Amino acid sequence: MVTGAIKNKVDKIWTDIWAGGITNPLTVIEQLTYLMFIRSLDEKELATEDFENMAGEKMEHIFPASEAGQSMRWSRFKDKDSREIFLTMQQRVFPAIKKMKYGRLPDFDANGELVEIADDPTRPDEGNTAFARYMDDAMFLIPTPQVLQKIITGLEDLYTHDIADLDMQGDLYEYMLGKLATAGQNGQFRTPKHIRDMMVELVQPTPNDTICDPACGTAGCLLSSAQYLRAHYEDTMTPEQWQHFAGPMFTGFDTDRTMLRISAMNLMLHSITNPEIDYKDSVSKQNSICSKYTVCLAIILTPILMSILSSENARRFNQSKTYFTLDLLIGWHSALLRVSRP
Repeated sequence: MVTGAIKNKVDKIWTDIWAGGITNPLTVIEQLTYLMFIRSLDEKELATEDFENMAGEKMEHIFPASEAGQSMRWSRFKDKDSREIFLTMQQRVFPAIKKMKYGRLPDFDANGELVEIADDPTRPDEGNTAFARYMDDAMFLIPTPQVLQKIITGLEDLYTHDIADLDMQGDLYEYMLGKLATAGQNGQFRTPKHIRDMMVELVQPTPNDTICDPACGTAGCLLSSAQYLRAHYEDTMTPEQWQHFAGPMFTGFDTDRTMLRISAMNLMLHSITNPEIDYKDSVSKQNSICSKYTVCLAIILTPILMSILSSENARRFNQSKTYFTLDLLIGWHSALLRVSRP
């Protein structure tokens, strides 16, 4: 649960970013997500190192072993001078995460030039992840070393003293996403978590389902589905089902590349490493996808709903095998439609 004290700390970080000149809530979320993701990579690396020490066997690492590679770790740069942190982030960390591939960050040569990871023909699907596709045009927008240091100090305080587990991380991120309510004029509306959870509870997905959100935003419906599956099936899922869970189970479409980036990072932060997150207009006549998904969860505004329920689109959805759940945000009242093939 996000307490008042934690909210105050998050609001302080938010205020620092706004004071630095970033006032679009979606951009603030995007920049914070980058930093949270960078910290999570170092946490995974520390866990890998601990396992290696206990088990005595080598594992694949996220960060290169070189001095430049190790300098990109959160635990190595977080306490340095603000200017050094800013240069490390700007010249190494951010360019590296944009070119992350196969779960590894690229290295830098003696001249400070990034050395991209070569394609592995035996792992074609892992190289072309949603994260890799949509991070390519990402931009590091934190304007000054002082602002960056304040954000890093604030996040480190939260993670060290207030965030005990993955559930708490999820609650914290949900609170941050709640601030997107002010971004409605840009078309990014966020549905509260309790409504998403109710929709998932009604549909009751299983580990064998293939789940799609045709208007995914920050991937909230997909995450609610993942949390439902963990709560109900975690102890009984087979290795094949866990492999399905890590990627192919979850698909999201959106027409905003910023939202697609946030979706990909948000899912990776929750151990869904290779989801199918694509730029697609779900209600376009050019979208010919039919009968591909067993569960479809959508949170859609009224004008788009009218398009979906037009005769042509309605036929397409009714011919599919999906359950199609619509949350109509009219005021704060919600109406749910469940459409399934007879």
